[in-house]
Order: sequence, then structure tokens, then C-alpha cells
Amino acid sequence: MLRRLFPILLALTCLLSHWAPPLRAADAKANELDLKTERVIIFKDGYCLFIKKATFTTDKNGEAFTDDVPDSAVLGSFWVVPEEGRLISMQAGWKTTEETKDKETICKETIEVLLANKGKLAKVELHDKTIFSGTIREVLVDKTPMILEGPQLETLDIRSLSSSASPASARRRPIRPETLETHTLTTISGANFVLRTEDGDVFLNAGSIRSLSIKDMKTTLAKSMKTTRRAKRLIFKFPQGDKKQTLSLMYFRPGIRWIPTYRIDLRQKDGKNLAQVSLQAEILNEAEDLHDVPVDIVVGVPNFRFKGTPSPLILEATLRNALAESDPVIMGQAMANNSFSNAMYSQRSSEFRRTAANANAAAEGGIVNLPGELTATGAQDLFVYKLPKISLDKGDRSAVSIFTTESPYKDIYTWDVHVARNDVEAAPSGAGISSPLTLSKNEVWHQVVITNNTNLPWTTGAAMITEGQQPLAQELLTYTPPKDECRVPVTVSIDTRGSFNEKEIGRELKSLHWSGYDYARIEKEASIHLCNNKKVDIEAEITLRVGGKVTKAESEGAIVLAAFRAEDWQNYQGHPAVNNSSLVTWKVKLKPGENFEPKVKYHFFTRH
Repeated sequence: MLRRLFPILLALTCLLSHWAPPLRAADAKANELDLKTERVIIFKDGYCLFIKKATFTTDKNGEAFTDDVPDSAVLGSFWVVPEEGRLISMQAGWKTTEETKDKETICKETIEVLLANKGKLAKVELHDKTIFSGTIREVLVDKTPMILEGPQLETLDIRSLSSSASPASARRRPIRPETLETHTLTTISGANFVLRTEDGDVFLNAGSIRSLSIKDMKTTLAKSMKTTRRAKRLIFKFPQGDKKQTLSLMYFRPGIRWIPTYRIDLRQKDGKNLAQVSLQAEILNEAEDLHDVPVDIVVGVPNFRFKGTPSPLILEATLRNALAESDPVIMGQAMANNSFSNAMYSQRSSEFRRTAANANAAAEGGIVNLPGELTATGAQDLFVYKLPKISLDKGDRSAVSIFTTESPYKDIYTWDVHVARNDVEAAPSGAGISSPLTLSKNEVWHQVVITNNTNLPWTTGAAMITEGQQPLAQELLTYTPPKDECRVPVTVSIDTRGSFNEKEIGRELKSLHWSGYDYARIEKEASIHLCNNKKVDIEAEITLRVGGKVTKAESEGAIVLAAFRAEDWQNYQGHPAVNNSSLVTWKVKLKPGENFEPKVKYHFFTRH
């Protein structure tokens, strides 16, 4: 019975071995780590945290290795954490390997065709019309190694791998940019061959052949190519050999940034004002390929003191900042300045409307220049938005939706009046001459006050404001904690006009002696006038800032005194201690056609 089964079992064994799937590269070397990116945490300043994981078996010496070494990592952030047990050491270095395989190349010379068809019957016609028929017995050639450079590799016509090349090597991982490779191809040179005919062996020169006829002529020739590769390598040492291990590798590096952008659609629903607020993350990847990786994006920026210093484990003499190299404007702003975005937002429209950041490098490739408000730090706690898995190759961009919510909003009209006084002419020798002053732009802004009714903070980002399909404005939505309010400017209101006038009502020379100088006390009375020319009721907020001390503000104006501010003056000659800075605020509701006309009294001191 066993004798009968043995041939069948043998045939099945051969059949299974024939159809067995080829070994993977990871199976060929069990102690090589096949690192998979488990998660990426992205910050607004262009830095990110990679978390990778691998399961492997150590060799008999308790060692494992990987050539997947990151090209950037911050000093002190490169950590390896085994799932169990302990890691003795991690060593970073360069490893040189050699690999030789045959590659089928197109025959470009007659001597190569003869060599590819050695042993076959051939009919040879020479230039003098002599014809020989026989078997190609010998092809007399020399084999010479030739080092191939980049352009030669690109023009090399490689048709297929020979059978000697393993499937594992055919699916080798992509070569990393920092890997150094040298390719040596074995070339042939020669001119003569031996043709065995019925009359004997004939010695012929390949250059004298006019035509060559061979049945089933082969036009490719296998040539040997040796690849010498010098690559980074991390070697991990564990206490036990031949043991299965799992470890996590994490590092903080530059290379990926996310930019928040909002769409605010103003609408009315059941007689209520509602704003549909949608947030998306625009992700810029200049670090590593991401394939089906969970991604977290963070509101706020962590404090990494040594983010500008590279880890020695990446084997770089200086930090190769992938962000700055690829997109120097978009990615480089946060590295040079840590005093950017998400800063607390002033409620005064004239204070938060900043100009764009300096576009000194914008000409490089026409890359968009990000203003400082969008690019980095913030006075807020860290908060994480968890995104679904994404795939994003290095150099690619992506926009990922985070949330859409409906929030209540109200309209408010703000007018900021700032008086800047010229101190040189503030106290002329002749009495009764009013002081020259410069008034800020007389613009009443329509803004919307939106309540964050979600449990998520809103981070600072560019906001597109629409009303249905009608665009209204693009502005800045600033950091807003849950249940708090933010103001977003829409446009200048053309139906709401304001005016400001002041007059001198008193002057006392030598009213104050300070630090060796006499100061005059000048009394002023200012008149504020705001008219609602709209057809609906409005809620208005007016602020007046002047250099000096406000003593009275009609219509329940709220007075706040502060220390001297240089912005209130031009060519200030006196001592800062003698003058205050005053801010008066009114909050009123105006019906159509109604006016608001409060008066303010204040005084200041000027040297004379």
C-alpha cells in the first residue's frame, strides 16, 4: 500500500512546491524590520510625529536591522520602544551590500547577435557575396565591466529579468534618496567568430557580414549587472537571539504641515440667523509617503526646544529640512519665527487687519506665501482632530473635511476711532490754536459674531464667507474655544456713516513741571456722530482711543485708562509718564435713520 502511495505523494509534493508563492523580502531575512507607519500626528508649524511598528525575529546574536532610516528627526525625539522585554542598544551606521543579476538587453552589434545565437544554424553572406552555412561554434569576445552613470542607466534597454533573478529582489523596496548606488554592467567586445560548416570550421570577421539568417533568431543578450549599494542602517540589539519581537519607532521631524480653511455660509432659518461653518484641513506632505495611515492634526503647537537640531541617529552632519528645501515659503516661515498665528484676537477690526507676511521668497517657483496668522504658534492648549486613514505620497497635497456645523450668529457694526496727535505742534506759543491730529480711516465695519456651539475648538484659519452662492468676503477666523464667540469681519458698511470732531476748551501753561521741563495742560472736547442709514435696526460698537486722560464720556461710554502708548503720538517730545492712553467704548442699538452723538472730554500734557 505504501509503495502505491509513494509516487502519488511525491507528485503532490512536487506540484505544491511548484505552485508555492515566492518568498517575500521580509521572509528572506527574518531579522529585517518591515516598518509600517501606524500613525502620523501633524502640527501647523510644519512638524509632525511619526509612529511606526514592526514585528520580526532576532538572529542568533539577538540583533535585528532596518534600512528604513528617516532622513530627518529632531534631537531627543528618536525613540524605540519594544512591546516586551528591553532593548540593549540601537546603532546607526552605513552598510555596503552587493547584488549581481543577469539582465536581458537588446543586441546592438552583430557580434552580440552571434553570441546570443551561439550553437544555432546560420547562413552568413559576406560583403563580397560569399555565402557560408553552418553552426555558430565560437564567438571570440572579451567581457569588460563598465560603471553606468545616471543617463546610461536611463537609456539602457532592459527587456526582462533572467530566470536567475529572484521574485523577492524583483519587488525590492524603492531606493531611498540618501542611498548611494553604483551599477557595473558586464559588456562584451570582439570582432571574430567560428562557423562550423560541412567543409570544416571557418574563421570569420563579424564586420564583414552583409546579412545574417538564423531561424528563430534571438535579439537579446543576458548581461551581468552588479549593484553596489551603500545605505543607512539601524541595528537593534536585544538580550535574546532567535526570538520574536515587536517594537514601535517614533520620531519628530519637519516635513508635513496642515493649514485650516473655513467656509462660513450665512443664512436664515425659522427667523434665526445661522452660520454653517465648515472646516477642512489642507495637508502638504514633503516628508514620506503615507499609505492608508491614520492621521491626527493638532490645534496649537508643542514646545520642542531643539527642533532646529538634528538627531545624530539620522547620520546627517546638518539638518536636511525637507520642508524648506521643497517649499521654502510655505514650509519655512514657522522655522524662522515662532511668534505667529492663533495669537489672541483683538475685537477691534482696525487692529487685527494685518498685511500679508513678507513675500521675499515668493518668486521661487511662484509658491503661495502664507501670512503669519496661519502658520504657527498659539495661546491655547493642544487639541487633536482625528482624521480617517489617508494615502498621500511625498510631494502631494490633500484637502480633508473635518466638520460642518450650524452656529447662531448676529450682525454687529464696529467703528474704531484712533486719534494720533503731533506733539511738535500741540502747544504753539500763541494761544487758541487747535492741535493738529491724524484720524484713522473713517470706516464702519460690518462683522458677524459667531458662537462656537460645538465641543471642539476652532483654530485660526482663512475663512471664505458666503451667502448661498454669493461670496461676501474672505477673512480670518481666529482661535475660538467651545461655547465662546468669535468675530469675523465681512465688509465696510456703506450705509453707516461716522464723523469725528474736536475742539479746544481750555489751556493752562506751566501746569506741570517734570524732569526739568514745563508742561501745558490742554483740555479738549470731542464729538462722535454715527448715523444709521440702513433700513433695518443695527447693533453698533464704537471705540475711541486718544492720547491723554478722558474725564467724561456721555451716553454711558465705558472709560479705560492705560499707560502711555507711542501709537497715540507723532514726534512725541515729552516724558511718557505725564500722559495716559484712554479708550472709550459705546454699545448702542440704532433704528433706521437714528443718530448717536456722544461727547467726550479729555486733557493731555505737552512740553513747551
